[in-house]
Amino acid sequence: MSSASSRGSDDRGAFAALGLNTRDGPIMIVAAPDSVLAEAGAMKPRPSFASTLLTAEPTARLVWWPERLHLDSQTLARLHWLIGAGGGQAWLVLDEAEEESPSEAEFLGALRGAGLASGPPRDVGGGERAFPVAVVG
Repeated sequence: MSSASSRGSDDRGAFAALGLNTRDGPIMIVAAPDSVLAEAGAMKPRPSFASTLLTAEPTARLVWWPERLHLDSQTLARLHWLIGAGGGQAWLVLDEAEEESPSEAEFLGALRGAGLASGPPRDVGGGERAFPVAVVG
C-alpha cells in the first residue's frame, strides 16, 4: 500500500479548501489519501477515482497526489493530455513531509520539461499544498 493512504488534510478537507465540489461538474481524483477518499465519498454525485494518472480519464477538474517516481516524461505527457482533453483545470497536491511526495523544486522542474506550468500554491491543510497546473501555450 502506498504511503499516500496515510496522508491527510485538516478537518475542512482538501476539496473544500480548493472550493471543489461535484455540484459544479465532475472531478477526477488520482492517487488520493484515505482522508480525501472519505471526503469525496460524501459528495453527491460522487467524483471519479483512479489509482494512477495512467488510468485517469479526461475530466474538467482533476486532483492528483503525485509521488516523486511519477514525475517521469510519460506520466507528465499523460497529465498534459488529460488537462487539454478535459478542457479544465488540474490541481497537484504535494506533502513535503511525505517521503514519496516530490519537493516543490522537483515538481516545478518536472512541469517545465513537460510543457506545463503552475500557479501559486494553496494550503489545503495537514501540511499539504495544492498547485494549479495548466498547459503552456
